[in-house]
Amino acid sequence: MIRAAFLTMGLYLSLCGAGLFVVDEVTLTEKFSKTESPVLTMVTTLSSSGMRIFNPPEWMCFTCVGVGGVTMLYAIALPKKQL
Repeated sequence: MIRAAFLTMGLYLSLCGAGLFVVDEVTLTEKFSKTESPVLTMVTTLSSSGMRIFNPPEWMCFTCVGVGGVTMLYAIALPKKQL
């Protein structure tokens, strides 16, 4: 069960990183932009229309793909359960 969880987390992180290769900015919806979250205000900027915009740095896609790949390799290297 642990192996599948790590493999899934690694795959998700790698796919999110691969998606960031083609994205320059992400504009959040109006409902999500009104959410009062300290993390959200730290990583996004507020546009003139009131929408929050996330501009991922260039290194983020490489980091997500790399960490996801290492996590998947770790999941494969876990010892198999002995029955």
